[in-house]
Amino acid sequence: MMNEYKRANDTLHPTHSAVERAVRGEDSKRKGRPLKALVPAGVAAVAAVALLITGIPGTDGETGGGPLTGSAYAIALPEYPDLPKHPAEPLGGSDAEWEQFNADLDVYLDAWEAYQDETVSLRDTPELTAALADYTGTSAALALAGEGNRVYSPVSLWFALAMLSETTDGETQQQILDALGASDVNQLREWADILWHTLYLDDGTAATLLGISIWLSEKLDFHQDTLERLAEYYYAGSFRVPMGTGEADRAITEWVSEQTKGLIGSDGKVLTTRAETLAVLASTLYFQARWSDEFDPSLTAEDVFTAADGSETTVDFMHMTQTTGFLRQNGYQAASLGTTGGTMTFVLPDEGVTPAELLANPDFLTELTDSDSKIYGEVQWSVPKFDVSSDLDLIPALTGMGITDVLYRGTADFTPLVDLTPVWLEEARQIARVKVDEEGVEAAAVTLLAADAEEAIVEDPAICVMDLDRPFLFVIRDGDAVLFVGVVEQV
Repeated sequence: MMNEYKRANDTLHPTHSAVERAVRGEDSKRKGRPLKALVPAGVAAVAAVALLITGIPGTDGETGGGPLTGSAYAIALPEYPDLPKHPAEPLGGSDAEWEQFNADLDVYLDAWEAYQDETVSLRDTPELTAALADYTGTSAALALAGEGNRVYSPVSLWFALAMLSETTDGETQQQILDALGASDVNQLREWADILWHTLYLDDGTAATLLGISIWLSEKLDFHQDTLERLAEYYYAGSFRVPMGTGEADRAITEWVSEQTKGLIGSDGKVLTTRAETLAVLASTLYFQARWSDEFDPSLTAEDVFTAADGSETTVDFMHMTQTTGFLRQNGYQAASLGTTGGTMTFVLPDEGVTPAELLANPDFLTELTDSDSKIYGEVQWSVPKFDVSSDLDLIPALTGMGITDVLYRGTADFTPLVDLTPVWLEEARQIARVKVDEEGVEAAAVTLLAADAEEAIVEDPAICVMDLDRPFLFVIRDGDAVLFVGVVEQV
């Protein structure tokens, strides 16, 4: 079964030989995007129809005319952009090697400038920027409610909800549009296109990769036009699987693991489907970047982290001192570390203030970007190395955002997807994980001195001691988009 799934997935990310074998078709429906697709223009649309009609060949080498029991196969596939790659620095190289590097760097920068000039960015769309900020502030407070370590990706849920809006109609769809701040589904499609192109990055120095798919029961027929819209506007792959079987669970889990580079799904299945499961929408976000200024491993030392429950743990802390801007607001102080793919902001609540109290302010995440309130001085970093993860039930968050009709069989409207009633959303979860170490956002360590921080703040307001030796928050941001928000209560 997994061989069949891998063949379908290879079509999403084809090799050069696969591209040569691909059949050319009509022009792609996507307009105004100067993308060098991994498959020739139009191949994705033609392949979707061909796969729907003939299926993926079974293990016996024969081509089936429909669903193959015990297999997963693609029925609609997206095109991905072929982005320019940053050349590698020839450390210790000769003058000639450095000259070649500089020439390659110029080519890389010119390619990126051309790409960005011909695509609409998030900052060129103030209406989307404002709607995204409102949605992020509201959803983060709801999703991160609770105790323990929590990690939440507003972007991942945003794309899942955008896809959900395409598969629903009537008041069910309208509630989703209202939660995302879009006037109609056409505007949401435009926004999805802008956000996808703004965020997607894979240049060899950093990566922000979005993966989107819909997994459908092989027992039913679905509306092909809806699946094609998902591929066209959201880069979504569509797959048929035998729901309620181990094969289906493994296929979805392996897709998630591949999209997240093994951070999620490599140690166990991400969900359990049931025989009555109609469809599963999956939206992944993978982020990897190095610190602009890496921590010196020789300065990493053990210190004590005090968890939310008062228990103490000895962990490795990373240390660094920078001259940069920081915030000191009512209830917290915050400072950011630059990366090759965005920024990571650490927020240290004041003693007696909880992360939940800060997140309850819908403008909190926006305040973190207020450059007018910044103080410029010395930031003394003491950051614990951590690897945190969480598995969030998002049903309460959806309800708090006003998305309710989709949850009940008497009100949910999934007619754009399938001619069947009743259909409703049974489960909404998000699994997330963040690693931080001396090199970058996949692993990090900081030594925190709480007593020193308190004293330094009183004695010299131009010094910010980010001694993260008690519960703190972090925000990973790419420009105006918040990729991840996390609460660390124990390490």
